[in-house]
Amino acid sequence: MRKMIIELGQFPDARLRPNSRVHWTKSAEAKREARALAKARACQQVRPNPSFEKAHITVTFVAKDRRPHDLDNLFAGMKSYVDGLRDAGIIVNDTASRISYTPKYVYERGPENNTIIEIQEIVPEHDCVLVSGCCQANP
Repeated sequence: MRKMIIELGQFPDARLRPNSRVHWTKSAEAKREARALAKARACQQVRPNPSFEKAHITVTFVAKDRRPHDLDNLFAGMKSYVDGLRDAGIIVNDTASRISYTPKYVYERGPENNTIIEIQEIVPEHDCVLVSGCCQANP
């Protein structure tokens, strides 16, 4: 099972969150920037070959202070970053049949907020047995 960890070095852009009330041009700009950032951070590492067909993505938001943050609002802002992972070739597709998610929130004193994306490959389980070079259904 293959795994990859990417740190964004920030929380998702506030313009991407559902509670944000920004003009559509500002939102579109933020989406482009988020995709580019995620793609750039992913490309700094050795990319999986081939791309993950199915994966579980754990998104951990690391807060630098104890101010309360709305976890579902932060998580909703991640869509463009996940699209950037697809652009980088880390995942094949981000449809519900191929990707599952777990959002987490932790406090860790530090200079900046951070978002850690952990992508873990899901290897399909086969309900078959290998018999002389061919796969047959288990009885």
